[in-house]
Amino acid sequence: MLSIGEFARATGLTPKALRLYDELDLLTPAAVDQFNGYRYYTDDQVDQARLVAWLRSAAVPLPRIAAIIRAATPQDAADEVLSYWRHVEADRSAAREVITSLVALLKGQDNTMAAPDALTITLGELIAGLYEDHPDADDLTRIAEARRRARALTDLGEQLVDHYVSEAKLGGASWSAIGDALGVSGQSAERARTSDVFARYTNLNRHCIVLAQEAARTHKHDLIGTEHLLLGLLSEPRGLAYDVLTADGQQVHDAVVAALPAPGAKALPGHIAFGPDSKEAIKETLRAASELGHDWVGTEHTLLGLIRVEDSGAAQVLRGLGFTSDALHETIKSEIAARLAE
Repeated sequence: MLSIGEFARATGLTPKALRLYDELDLLTPAAVDQFNGYRYYTDDQVDQARLVAWLRSAAVPLPRIAAIIRAATPQDAADEVLSYWRHVEADRSAAREVITSLVALLKGQDNTMAAPDALTITLGELIAGLYEDHPDADDLTRIAEARRRARALTDLGEQLVDHYVSEAKLGGASWSAIGDALGVSGQSAERARTSDVFARYTNLNRHCIVLAQEAARTHKHDLIGTEHLLLGLLSEPRGLAYDVLTADGQQVHDAVVAALPAPGAKALPGHIAFGPDSKEAIKETLRAASELGHDWVGTEHTLLGLIRVEDSGAAQVLRGLGFTSDALHETIKSEIAARLAE
């Protein structure tokens, strides 16, 4: 087994970057010491870590890296890389056209700019593209490839819709209005989308949600409050939120426990629902991730979500310890940028 320091030297990644990639489920340690949180890796993980480092050096986004390293075969991984690069080239081509039009406009050579076209890809173009990419494939191989591409297009379309549904909800739209826009009932829209609230949460952040529920159960509370969510973050030492909260030796845990409501009569069995402030904090968590341009939702985003719900118990505790929303935002923004640059 290699310590995180030894593994960092062997792969060219820093310990800070490795901690981030663990939280994002890109490079999960082979073992974690349950007492001190130290991470350990095996020799077999070195090649995967080097691949992550190479992909990051090419500015490949983290979600795409996850798809590449989890591909079933080397060919599938290569296809993912090529697919990413085609998107990059297409984006650059589109940007080049806009810049060319802008330059002409500013020089007085053109007083209009064409509005961007809607999606105009045709079946013929899709067929031609598949033939071009696989000129020697037989008919059955082309069927399999066409199926894979169709699935990718469907997934991308669903992600596009989910993005704007999330934006609409954060903007205050009702499920009824969203259902009208989708052409379904409001109830159907809510059922279809609510289960995806935690889809972009990292494994560590989901674990913090579980820990928050257990904190509520331990204190015999019938709802998961923002204080419980904060306790969940403090119970996961691998998360960036934990590092931020404990950086100055703050006694956050004691302050949270002191602020908790009185215990109930007995602990609730089974699932415990989120309280109103916690639901609002989750919305703010998703908003914080979007504002920072992150495709994942980590413990750091949950911390930002908690302090943004100003009247909540967690926000009052954090402000009492000297934390502010703006300062936390800048700290997390800088820390993530530093880790991704390493």
